[in-house]
Amino acid sequence: MKVNRQTTDLQEPAAPRTPRGELRHAALLEAAQAVFLEQGYEGASIEEIVRRVGGSKASLYSYFGSKENLFWEVLNQLSDRFMTELAVPTQADADIEGTLAAIARRFLTIFLDPQRCRLFRTMIAESARFPELSRAFFERGTRARRAVANYLQLQHQAGRIDCPDPEMAAMQFLELVKGPPHSRVLLSLPPFPEGFDHEAHIAAAVRLYLYGCAVNGRPRPGSGRP
Repeated sequence: MKVNRQTTDLQEPAAPRTPRGELRHAALLEAAQAVFLEQGYEGASIEEIVRRVGGSKASLYSYFGSKENLFWEVLNQLSDRFMTELAVPTQADADIEGTLAAIARRFLTIFLDPQRCRLFRTMIAESARFPELSRAFFERGTRARRAVANYLQLQHQAGRIDCPDPEMAAMQFLELVKGPPHSRVLLSLPPFPEGFDHEAHIAAAVRLYLYGCAVNGRPRPGSGRP
């Protein structure tokens, strides 16, 4: 399968966008999302998607053009929901620790959601056969990193943190938050080991990210750290 890069942004479908058409478009997307998550990309059939909604395959193709475009629009819809739920601030605020904790809480909740974990498993399973789709999916996911990077850059400019490379800093922060809990859930394990929970993980991640392990945030003399 070759992903058409022109479909990486949502396009107007060929079918007319009447109120009835809008409802059918949404219903097809919801059915497609369920089928793709249940059966994977390769196993999902257009026939099954249409069966769940009713109508004809011709109608589905008039909206989306192809199975590949339908799958990509499902990913676009989930990505847009993700960014809305993440809600990264666009201004620097005085309570950076509290704001980072709130971002981390929303980010982790999203990544531990069972539906989104099924999507990740689907993408991993299909990545070898469809590398272009995997690359496009990964690039779409960088929106969250850019949003956090913008917030960190604003805080750097405000003098609250030392963050000369906000892109790298955003990636490190999000991976620190997502880390083991997401990997454990992808393997169908509980997200946290016994005695640890969501809030404890977030607090530890934000504290380590902002203050590190050094005393007073600086290396101690003779510690061997550069």
